[in-house]
Amino acid sequence: MKKALVLGCGLIGKTVALDLAEDFSVTVMDPFEKALASLADRNDIKKIQKPADDAAALAEAAKDADIVCGLLPSHLEGASQRQILEMGKNYVSPSGFLHSEGMDELAKKSGSVAVFDMGIAPGMSNYLVARGGAMVDELDFGCIYVGGIPDKLDPPFNYRTVFCLEDTMNEYCAPAKYVKDGKLTEAPALSGLEEIDFPGVGRLEAFFTDGLRSAAVNVKGKFVAEKTMRWPGYVDTINIMKAAGCFNREPVVVDGKEVIPFNVTTELFRPLWTLRPEKGDRDLTVMRVVAQGPKDGKYVTNTWDMVDKFDEKMMLHSMARTTGYACSVTARAVANGMITAPGFHAPEALAGDDAFYNYLMPALAKYGIVFKHSLLVEER
Repeated sequence: MKKALVLGCGLIGKTVALDLAEDFSVTVMDPFEKALASLADRNDIKKIQKPADDAAALAEAAKDADIVCGLLPSHLEGASQRQILEMGKNYVSPSGFLHSEGMDELAKKSGSVAVFDMGIAPGMSNYLVARGGAMVDELDFGCIYVGGIPDKLDPPFNYRTVFCLEDTMNEYCAPAKYVKDGKLTEAPALSGLEEIDFPGVGRLEAFFTDGLRSAAVNVKGKFVAEKTMRWPGYVDTINIMKAAGCFNREPVVVDGKEVIPFNVTTELFRPLWTLRPEKGDRDLTVMRVVAQGPKDGKYVTNTWDMVDKFDEKMMLHSMARTTGYACSVTARAVANGMITAPGFHAPEALAGDDAFYNYLMPALAKYGIVFKHSLLVEER
């Protein structure tokens, strides 16, 4: 039986560990006893209570691993990622972009096969827009629409998050990189607003956010962008907050004390925006990827739609399911020799491989994560 090491036992790390335990001998490494206790009933999974930046402990844990999955917070991942690649170990993570500089050269030198940013978004988002680009002679339009939302309207904000609230807030401040007329450019966050009718969900709004990451450079096209989807009215609310200075990072004085508005806003909204399954909150993940361009004298539009729901049986957030399973099924592909080229690969680098596509789509569908593909062919 092949061996897998999972770094991090949070919501997604636990999901990956449980899935890989079906056909791998799994070890999980996490510094927190409470996190590892979530797997207390799984005697088949080895637990190591050590931080991943403990180089000696990581070297010992990874020495026999056929695959390592990095499920650490992105700001903590850099050192362990580098060490794993230096060891020549195969590696898959739903993050990694922030620490990608020099990693490709390192992986090629050591013989490591690594795939970074392989979750849902980034991950399947990048992969599918690149796949669509590979299916046309030239990509005229490639757009990712994606969002994690409550499964029903939840006034006044109609939004809940399962991940780091600070990261969510940052999305509303940073300009969004996208490709226009074949050149990398920027748009203000929350701009480019449009309405999307999504089958099985309803009407949503979509707006530019800075989510393309490596795809902004690697996917060649006239227009390539990512837009975040939310329930209608959300952008107006956030823009009012921005106008009021709620996201400012310059200190202001209140009762003689300096406070940073961004930090205050984050703490005020934490109880309002945190998804609480124990109180009946449920989430949806919605994604649409559209790729258009000429092909053999005709004009084609490839579209992939996906709606995923909270897993009631496992009490697992949809965003954790879709992120975790995208990582684990790719980890299987690497460990089993489907992806063999050494290097530090972005998801879009795998898009031209038909065998991987034909493996990936059914593999995710086994978990109920179904990307419905439609093809429109028009005469020019």
